[in-house]
Amino acid sequence: MAIFRKDKSQIHRWWPNGYGSQTLYNITTKLKTKSGVQIRKKRIGFRTVKLVQEPLKKGLSFYFQINEIPIFAKGSNFIPMSIYPSKSSNQTYARYLLESAKQVNMNMLRVWGGGVYESDFFYDLADELGLMIWQDFMFACSMYPTTPEFLASVKEEVKQNVWRLKSHASIVIWAGNNENEAALYGNWYGTGTQKIYKNDYIELYVNLIKSEVKKLDSTRPFVVSSPSNGDWADQNGWIGTDPYSTFYGDIHYYNYLANGWDINIYPRPRFSSEYGFQSLPSIYSLKTVVNNLKDLTIDSQFLQHRQHLPGGCEFMKSLITKNLKLPETTDALNYFDNYIYLSQINQAQSVKVQTESYRQAKSYTYDSGEGNTMGALYWQLNDVWPAPSWSSIDEGGSWKILHYFAQNFFAPIIISPRLSPTNDITIFIVSDELNPRYNCSVEINVHKVQKERFSNIITQKFNNVTINANIAYELSTVNLEETLTNASCGATLIEAKKNCLIDMNLKDHDGNQIAPTNYIYPSALKNFDLPACEMIVSFDSIDYKVTLQSLCGIQLFVWFDFSSYRSGRFSENGFHVMQGVKKIYFYPNTETFDLFGFIQHLKVVSLGQLYMTPQPTNKVCINCLNL
Repeated sequence: MAIFRKDKSQIHRWWPNGYGSQTLYNITTKLKTKSGVQIRKKRIGFRTVKLVQEPLKKGLSFYFQINEIPIFAKGSNFIPMSIYPSKSSNQTYARYLLESAKQVNMNMLRVWGGGVYESDFFYDLADELGLMIWQDFMFACSMYPTTPEFLASVKEEVKQNVWRLKSHASIVIWAGNNENEAALYGNWYGTGTQKIYKNDYIELYVNLIKSEVKKLDSTRPFVVSSPSNGDWADQNGWIGTDPYSTFYGDIHYYNYLANGWDINIYPRPRFSSEYGFQSLPSIYSLKTVVNNLKDLTIDSQFLQHRQHLPGGCEFMKSLITKNLKLPETTDALNYFDNYIYLSQINQAQSVKVQTESYRQAKSYTYDSGEGNTMGALYWQLNDVWPAPSWSSIDEGGSWKILHYFAQNFFAPIIISPRLSPTNDITIFIVSDELNPRYNCSVEINVHKVQKERFSNIITQKFNNVTINANIAYELSTVNLEETLTNASCGATLIEAKKNCLIDMNLKDHDGNQIAPTNYIYPSALKNFDLPACEMIVSFDSIDYKVTLQSLCGIQLFVWFDFSSYRSGRFSENGFHVMQGVKKIYFYPNTETFDLFGFIQHLKVVSLGQLYMTPQPTNKVCINCLNL
């Protein structure tokens, strides 16, 4: 057997999405035996991975270093692609989902332990796209036996999958199970006080799986469970510590009772590997699985049957109404369609706020000991069937508002506000870039919402801003009351909060925007008297540039709703129009795209329009605006 060696300096390293290229090398191995020559071909990448768990002010850090660079993990959780196992091998759809993750700046997916070990194609594609994989073993939310027969089966399962997958650069960590330590610690099934379950847990996940993985793959970190306290759990008997502690390891955090748009409700753990809010999928997706349109109501038995979360429909309605008014209409199907839209706004904004809270804490240890957060993987990327769920892409493949929002809250650089209960706005700049930027500027704009028109005032500008590399930091703090008063938003703070919206922009020295525009809603949007009027949407037939003109200025959460993801996607969706005109692009999926047929079925809506009676029909046309 011939072995060819290269100097290390000649090897191009594999990097996660956003940090560098994903160089892969083709290798061919030939093994000559008495029965003939066996040939194996693989693509491999070269990179180092380390899970850093070092002492902090309180607890331990928990973050990934790839090629010696600290990486903030941005991504989601991947579940089976369909309720039918045969459809989970659909390579076209797998590519679509993983490319959709990359397109919104994700760099990690967690393959959830309640699903399946994915296909070789899936991991090859993750290598190609720079998507790090947190790989659970397939044990979730249950107590498992330790009979000799079962342990022998598990040992073989671990061997087969580690041998099959360990050549993939994308896989950066193994985890023994999903939430079984939490179940044991929290006595979910009435098993917490019985010693047999604790013994079985250690026997299965520590003595067998952990030990076997270390024999087969010493190059990657292993955690016994997710969530867990990582090294701290290992040092304290694996089951003696609270797996939801924010001072160690990773956590799963859900809160369906508080206002999801309030950034102050969220903990700041070391790593958040699950969090999220539910919404309803596209009505087009739901229509494929109902026999009677009467099932498309928010209280239908059909919807309750497909609800994964006990009380989930009630939680969803409660969360929506904390910030948004429910629509008023006598048309049941139209009401349901509008309700879907509101559920997706609430999901998108809630996950956005929670994610930004985590990213703000990237470089800080707070007085509480929390902070140094280095991972945000929301639950969940995809769906197994059309249903109310936490996904950002529904089972039909349509991007929800959340997925469009993800390309902004996962952007390499963000400007992010934190509004305190005392009305102070702390402005954070967060960068994942490995080089600094100099001579940048920040603009804070106040928009006064009026029924017919709006006024825009730049209240404050910060010049000569340096964006440091791979760090989050506080730029400044401004007072909300003072900001709104200077913009003449109202005679009292309560009144002013209901009259004005604030946006924040980060620009380079040439005036180019280098971070997505971010927004502050001083009061719940249900308290605003939003402008309501028609919009004109013009598609350029050559490059598919889309120009949207609002006839009364401001429009919030403008949503282009269409029936099939196969048509393509928009560069932005669910966006705000603050200046009366907005330009975006549509990216068709095929060269034979029928623009005229597409716009015939395109629905465009905004939040203010939802409450108009009758609801307006926006004009959607080709080459019909000259602005």
